[in-house]
Amino acid sequence: MKSKRRYAKNDKVLVKSFGAPNTCVILKKRYIASKSEHKLGVDGWEAQIVDEKEVNKLRNYGIPYQKGDKPIVFVADWQIIKKCR
Repeated sequence: MKSKRRYAKNDKVLVKSFGAPNTCVILKKRYIASKSEHKLGVDGWEAQIVDEKEVNKLRNYGIPYQKGDKPIVFVADWQIIKKCR
């Protein structure tokens, strides 16, 4: 069985995206489903897309971010692929 990887605040990770290319984000705040006020039902992270190149890549796929945005997104644990450089 595959062991779970441990990620920490400020890790830069590659995440799987729905209908768009994989994207690098920086993990900001941890959410545990049983303890979170959000009640999304899954463990995950509040994350931020900080690289303009990544935002532009998503804009090309029709995601309505403005040029220069550094959007905050929710990333479920199962969406994390690996750490980015």
